[in-house]
Amino acid sequence: MLAAVNLLFTFGVIRRLREHTAELAKLRSGGAGRDDSAVSLPAGSRIGDFLAESVDGHPVTLDSLGSRPLVGFFSPSCSPCKERLPGFVAHAASRPGGRDGILAVIAGSPDEAAALLEQLRPVATVVVEPDRGPVQQAFAVDGFPAFVLAEGGRVQVSDFELASITDADAAALPSAR
Repeated sequence: MLAAVNLLFTFGVIRRLREHTAELAKLRSGGAGRDDSAVSLPAGSRIGDFLAESVDGHPVTLDSLGSRPLVGFFSPSCSPCKERLPGFVAHAASRPGGRDGILAVIAGSPDEAAALLEQLRPVATVVVEPDRGPVQQAFAVDGFPAFVLAEGGRVQVSDFELASITDADAAALPSAR
């Protein structure tokens, strides 16, 4: 009898946790007007203006990244960021045009960002900025990781999953046949 009561109590707790998780996701995404899975501007949105400084000391603007930049947003304390980082680095290394058309933004202090910076610096222009820094604001980033493929100052594709970005990027790149 006690085990049955305990089981009913456990089911109740699980149901309440699911409700709370759904409510938190809704609040985090800004309410009902935005997709719960969105972590940055949706496709078609105009990217805001920004001015940042790369870790190499160069000014970075959207225009300085070329016509089709690939942008990745990472946080040192984010487990999914660490999981997707090798895929981002591999795609960036194989992307035509080199690191000038790829921007990696690390949200955190320079000390926290050191491990990510070491991996990203060879393949991307890297900006380290505080949480909610100017580049994150320009792309309306509110979760990590976030990946954006832009063209002509607008978002072409944005997602927290890297595969949809790399697929769209590969489809648009000239084939090497």
